[in-house]
Parts: sequence; C-alpha cells; structure tokens
Amino acid sequence: MAEEAAIDRINSQRPVLGSGAQFVSERGIAAPLMMDNVDTDVIAPIGKPAYPGVTPETRAFEPIRFFSDGSEKPDFILNQEGFRRASIILGGKNFGTGSSRSVAVSRPLDGGIRVVIAESFGPLFYDNSIRLGLLAVPLEEEKIEQLAAWSVANPGQSIFVNLESQTIDVPNMASIPFQVEPRVREKLLNGYSVNEELSRLEPEIDAFEASYREQRPWIYQSNN
Repeated sequence: MAEEAAIDRINSQRPVLGSGAQFVSERGIAAPLMMDNVDTDVIAPIGKPAYPGVTPETRAFEPIRFFSDGSEKPDFILNQEGFRRASIILGGKNFGTGSSRSVAVSRPLDGGIRVVIAESFGPLFYDNSIRLGLLAVPLEEEKIEQLAAWSVANPGQSIFVNLESQTIDVPNMASIPFQVEPRVREKLLNGYSVNEELSRLEPEIDAFEASYREQRPWIYQSNN
C-alpha cells in the first residue's frame, strides 16, 4: 500500500505532457506485455466509439484490454492486480508498428505509461514518442525477459529507469545499461520542443545545406 501511495503521489505531481515534455527518470511498476508487432490499431484504435465504461486513462490497448461490452479481459496484464498502476511497459519486437498516429503514444501517456522497453520499435511510433515525451528504450530480448520474470515474481514492486545514467535498476539485480540516441537523450533530458531542438542545430543544418548546394548546384539553377 505504501508503494502504491507513493506512485499515486508521483503521478499527481507530473507536468502535463506534450511537445517539449521533459523526461529524466521514472520509478514505477513494469508490466510485461511480451508480444511482438503490437501495432497502432491495438494501442490506439480510431474510427469507432470507445467500449462502454472505457475512460481516457484506460483506453490504450482497448481491443486486447476489454471485451466489447466494456468488461475487462482478465488475462491482460494491466487488468491484473499489481500491474494496474504500471508506468513502464515491457514489450517484444517491433512495438508500435503501423500508421503515424500520435494517439498511439498519447493514449498510453494518458494512462500513466512513461516508458516502453522493447526489442525494437515501429519508426513512426518511435518518432512520436520522442516528440511527446515517452521514453522508448531498445533492449536485448534476454534482458527484457529477465525484467519480465522479475516483475511477474514481484507484482506491484517498482524498478527505476534513469535516462541520465542510461541504466535500469531493479532490486537484487545488477544494474542494466541501455543506450538511446544522443540527440534523443539530450532532447528529453532538457525538455526541448521541436523548434528549440532545431534552433540548436542551425549551424549544422546550415553547413549541410551549403555542402549539398555545392555538390548538386544543378538543383538550385533557375529555370528561367
């Protein structure tokens, strides 16, 4: 109960997320959703009304989370005691594959998910996660399976994901290192918006454009 109360307090103090959202670290429950190719139609279906009783906080993963009458599917991990307040998802290969819809990131965020740790990500989901402030951590299958086994054995207990040190700390386990792109790490740690990030890269962008113009002058020749 003390752990759950602490997590609720942390959640209540979080800023509203959006473009330029900052991410430094997350201490929370990790829910093992050990499936490959979880696509955006599963994460955030569009084009139909929500099932009865489904809220913005619970609508992520709606097709595999609820029956059509709105009752919970008991085998879905976020419906199980110990994982209802999870803020970290453990996934498989190609998490977030599918179309470029930002709700595939914003709906999990609405439900309190701040981190997804998976073997790989759909590129459009990954780009949206950077923009909206959800940390997508690529990690080897063996290490994810270790995390999943620990989470199942310790339901309701927290792990700590630290973007500054790029480590995952789990009680009674060795620290697990991970790596994200340096640009992504800097953007999230500082909470840069897209425009702020671009303004910081202006010298590099200008140099690239100048080099590109020099190498391909015919592209810039006037048609007159």
